[in-house]
Amino acid sequence: MAEASAKAAAAAPAKKGDRRASRKSSIFTKARMSFVRSHGERGADVETLRGTTGANYEGEAKVSRGGSSNGLCGCLGGSSGEPTKDKYVLIKGAACFVFSNEEASSPKYAIMLAHMKTEVDGATVVLETALGDVDYSFVFKSVEEAQRFASVVAEQASVAEAEQIKERLGHGQMLQRNKSVRYAQSIAAKKEKDQPEQPMTAAEVMAAMPMTNI
Repeated sequence: MAEASAKAAAAAPAKKGDRRASRKSSIFTKARMSFVRSHGERGADVETLRGTTGANYEGEAKVSRGGSSNGLCGCLGGSSGEPTKDKYVLIKGAACFVFSNEEASSPKYAIMLAHMKTEVDGATVVLETALGDVDYSFVFKSVEEAQRFASVVAEQASVAEAEQIKERLGHGQMLQRNKSVRYAQSIAAKKEKDQPEQPMTAAEVMAAMPMTNI
């Protein structure tokens, strides 16, 4: 009787929820393999990072490393004063991904949002470290879009910081992240290394200049 029951259970079709979970796992497994084989050039497009639950934020903005909290960097783009093209920005969990465009096969780089703060000046959002250093500037097409982005950054940064506390206390097993969020975090950990270099500040430029006798 027990043997017959076991055979019947094995022959029974998988439940719909189990099939869906297996399909999701298969999708992310294939995407991860593509990401690894291509050295980060494929396997992490916008659609994949959205997953089935969607992104926390998506939109276009001019993005530059460093900048000024007075919003002047918005009209110039990068630190060199050259105009920058719009990038496609996607936030999934505690990571902000910057793509060349929405159709790109992988993000150019990722920014971890934990301990990041925002300053909003019109349509410009300045992303600052916990020490108050300007890390990135995002220039949006409207004030409303800038405020929406800043709100999502604040929310996800807070969630990430709470999760870090739980992990430090040894409660990491209590964290509940769906597969798409876990996948996004794994991609962000690798793409964070591809961030553009922080431009030198005026003080650093002056300090690097050789001293001359007058």
